Amino acid sequence: MKFLGKYGEHRVLVKLLERDIEAYPAIKINQDSYDITAVISPSRIARIQVKSTDLNNKSTNNQVGALDREFDYLVVMVVAEEKCRFFVLSRDEALRIKGTKKHLPTSRCVKGIPEVMPELLAHEDKWEVIR
Repeated sequence: MKFLGKYGEHRVLVKLLERDIEAYPAIKINQDSYDITAVISPSRIARIQVKSTDLNNKSTNNQVGALDREFDYLVVMVVAEEKCRFFVLSRDEALRIKGTKKHLPTSRCVKGIPEVMPELLAHEDKWEVIR
């Protein structure tokens, strides 16, 4: 998919709105460390970084970088066979899973078949983390 990153950002925006979470695309001029701003309450916003990857792109681990930026939540969208899967993590959870590695791996190949990393599976569709 040519515009996978933008597609992921818009899909996450829709997912948030469907859950009655007020959300807007971040303004890149002064909000360049994240992709979506979500209004959690009148006094609290959440900065959401979205990363998108294609599970079947012949990469062995589909790494997510730029976790050193300022954001509160990371949503990883993995496209697998025309289906999108969403993994919702706090920044701290994402950094813990990444550990000392330079990037956060999102997939691996097992016997030639790509699959999502087991460390991410517990975070699938955990949208309540953002509340």
